[in-house]
Amino acid sequence: METTKSVNAIERYGWITKEEPLSCISDENLDLNIMILEAVAPFYGYYADQPKDEKPEHLYWVLDQFYPYETIFRALETIRSNCYPALDATPGNIFIATDNYHVIRMHNLKRYNQIHAIQEMFNEMGIKLKKSSRKLTNQMGIIQLNKFLHFTPMQELEGVYKENDRPHRAYFIIPRYVSWDDFKVLTTEVKHDTTLQFFDAARAAFMEKGKITELVRIYRENLTMDQLTAIRDRYLKVMMQRYS
Repeated sequence: METTKSVNAIERYGWITKEEPLSCISDENLDLNIMILEAVAPFYGYYADQPKDEKPEHLYWVLDQFYPYETIFRALETIRSNCYPALDATPGNIFIATDNYHVIRMHNLKRYNQIHAIQEMFNEMGIKLKKSSRKLTNQMGIIQLNKFLHFTPMQELEGVYKENDRPHRAYFIIPRYVSWDDFKVLTTEVKHDTTLQFFDAARAAFMEKGKITELVRIYRENLTMDQLTAIRDRYLKVMMQRYS
C-alpha cells in the first residue's frame, strides 16, 4: 500500500477466517509420517483471478488433539528462541466437509527438510502431530486462525488498519458480525462491481477492552488507498442494503 500518515502501531489478539484449497504434502523424499496440509493457492480469492508464478508458502501441521493455546504458544516461543527466530506460526482449526482438524499454521520455513527437526521439538514438549492416514488433494477448507494482529490505524480513514510490514494487506471495521456463509455471499456481491473484483477477502475480528470488533481483511498486490476505500465503501453499502 502506498505510504500514508499513521499513528502508532498496535497489537490485538484476534481471529481470521478464510477459505482456500488444501492438499497433503506427499513428497516421498521427505519420508513424512505426519499429516501436513499445504495451501495450494494462498489468498485464493485474488490469485484465482490473478495467477502468478510464486505464491506465499503456508503449511498447516495437523495436531493429534486439541492443545491449550498457552501450551502451543510456549512451545513456539521455545522453537523460535532455540533455532528458528523468523518462524511465523499460529494455532487454529481447519474444517473440510465434516472433519475438524486442530492445526498450527507455519510460515517462513526456508526448507521442507526443517520439518523433522521441528517435529522432534514438538514431541519433546508434549505436542503430538497427527499420523498421516488420509490423503487430501485440492480440497477446499475453511481455515480459522487465532493470532495476534499487528497493524496501524490509518489517520485518513477511520476504522481502517494497514498490516505492519505487509503492504498487500489491510483491514476495515464492519458494523456487525456476519456468518461465514453470509460473508461469502456478501463478498461475491461486492465483486459484482467489476472494478473491485481482484482481491481476496477474509473475515476477521479482534478483542479490545472486553469487546469484539468485527473486520474484513483485504489482500491485493500493490493495494492503494483509493482501492481500499472503494472496497470498504462497497462492503458497507451492500451490508446496509442486506441488513437494514
